[in-house]
Amino acid sequence: SYFQVSTGAYKRQVHEVPLGKQITDPALIEKITWATWTSILGDEVIGIWPRNADKADVNCACVTHAGLNIVTGDDFGLVKLFDFPCAEKFVSGCFILI
Repeated sequence: SYFQVSTGAYKRQVHEVPLGKQITDPALIEKITWATWTSILGDEVIGIWPRNADKADVNCACVTHAGLNIVTGDDFGLVKLFDFPCAEKFVSGCFILI
């Protein structure tokens, strides 16, 4: 019923399907249970950002099929694994070297 996008200005937008109307009510957005998650933005993933990170440092994210973990890729060549949701700032992820 909803989809979310991350804009080039690093803003998260949530839209209603099929009309595409933007949802701006935080209370409504908070109640949505997402089937998948690939966004680097949102309260659910605020902890994936390292301290003093630039907005462009975290490039991608994907939640596991079970919905328990999120994996991220960043500008430093690191792939990190976090619990999902990761709503506490500056948590330490489990680093996976590739």
